[in-house]
Amino acid sequence: MSKNKNRRLLSSYFFVTISISIVLYVMGAFFLLAFNAKKISNDFKEKIPVSIYLKDSAKKIETVQLQKKINLKDYTKSLNYISKEKGAEILMEEIEENFLEFLGANPILNSIDIYLKADFVKSDLLNEISNEFSAITFVDEVRYDAPLVSLINENLMKIKFWVLVFASFFLIISILIINSSIRLSIFSNRMIIKTMQLVGATKKFIRKPFINTHIYLGIISSFIAIFLLSISIYYLENNFMDLNLISEIEIIIGLFLCILIFSIVITSFCTYFATQRFLKIKIEQLY
Repeated sequence: MSKNKNRRLLSSYFFVTISISIVLYVMGAFFLLAFNAKKISNDFKEKIPVSIYLKDSAKKIETVQLQKKINLKDYTKSLNYISKEKGAEILMEEIEENFLEFLGANPILNSIDIYLKADFVKSDLLNEISNEFSAITFVDEVRYDAPLVSLINENLMKIKFWVLVFASFFLIISILIINSSIRLSIFSNRMIIKTMQLVGATKKFIRKPFINTHIYLGIISSFIAIFLLSISIYYLENNFMDLNLISEIEIIIGLFLCILIFSIVITSFCTYFATQRFLKIKIEQLY
């Protein structure tokens, strides 16, 4: 009889551990994908240049000073000076034709491409930058892809909204599944809980071993989920190089810590309320 009871108990704990592990893994994978989606969008935004075209009359010292000024700006991630000769080479490669032969002169202007940090790629700021550099006497024109910037920012707002919706949904579902698993585990021990209560044990004394056990199971589950996530990240890194997840190691470590803390907190709360329920009901309601 004792062996059967222990077998049922181990089976119950195994079910709880596997259930929590799967939930934590799915939740962690979702948040990892959500973060990586933001990273990809930031990388894309940082590849949109603001091109400053310089007049032929611009002196070399003026060009150098302008580059130094741009580098000191908070919004600058990097810049690239393109001489008119280099610009002509790039254009000829794109159109696969030597336009200099029939034009007789190089119409391309010297230019500076500014690449902004992702947080600064906004239409209002880009307008300010454009107006600031357009006012310089040796600057011919400032260009950037305004429709593309507007489109990206509008779509990002929609993406953030739906990510928040899905994150809330996953969090609620995760809590419900974990709570159901723990309640089933506590249900199998309801007679033990009521027996301990009848012999005079306090509620705190009865709850403590159950809470400690399920916290322990929650920790094991979190390590299983972290292990599975690590394998998934390793696989993605080796098969999808553009994701570059390992470079954001501090974010991954933070996610793993959140999974561990979440598992401890949610198992302790769910176990507390599950045991509390059986402590309150009458003996005849246990069957």
